[in-house]
Amino acid sequence: MNLYVSMANWVSTAPDYTFTGLKWYYYLFRQGRFWLMFRNNLYWLILGVISTAIAAIFLAYLLELAPFRGLSRMCARLSFIRWRCLLVVTGTIWSWMYQPEKGVFNTLLGSVGIDSPLTFTNDPATATFWLILIFVWQYLGFSVIIVQSSLRTSELQEMVEAATVDGASKLRILFAVIIPISAPVFMVLVSLLLISTLKVFDIVWIVTRTGPGIATDVLATNMIVSRFTTSAWPRPARRLAVIIFLLAFIIVVPYTIYAFRKWFE
Repeated sequence: MNLYVSMANWVSTAPDYTFTGLKWYYYLFRQGRFWLMFRNNLYWLILGVISTAIAAIFLAYLLELAPFRGLSRMCARLSFIRWRCLLVVTGTIWSWMYQPEKGVFNTLLGSVGIDSPLTFTNDPATATFWLILIFVWQYLGFSVIIVQSSLRTSELQEMVEAATVDGASKLRILFAVIIPISAPVFMVLVSLLLISTLKVFDIVWIVTRTGPGIATDVLATNMIVSRFTTSAWPRPARRLAVIIFLLAFIIVVPYTIYAFRKWFE
């Protein structure tokens, strides 16, 4: 229904189901703001997902190498707590820390003699990257838990023990044994992170309100804001929803095919 309405002539509060084809998609694609949002989403998809996944793999492996299991469990639980925080709470706390004058980061820099404060999200050129850092911090604990679960399977433990007996270093075991065997789990993690970045809204809206200007606007944020405001005609919300769905579809389908092939092997 949404797909059909997105190609109808419904551009105001009065419903109009007259079919217009791809007319409004063509109108959307001609807007410079759409391509800015699309570019920002690519930043989130690439930088946010890759950074979180790589950091989770190395952190989970370091926790497994910890000499005390209690220490490993405590660190894992502490890192998981932040994922349980509402993104509204996380965004509010980080927006305070990002304040150029009284924020925690610039205060710490000033205490060590660095008198050139960082502008953080006030700089249009780098604001999106500072928002992605919040996402990485938020989802790192969740990602570590998933990776750790794959490291504790009996099959992997046996292969790690065999590699250790053969004299392989810890780093060699990680790249030659753990990562290849745990690849399906990593694919699940990456798929979940990709979908999370596609629907990111809270962090962007709470910290920057898509600013400075529209520098940090993304597809999901624009979809929600335009849906609940009366000043955006024609409303792009339905068309953006279809585009987000198609992007998620493109991401999930290859993994689904891969998973079914593994299942029936």
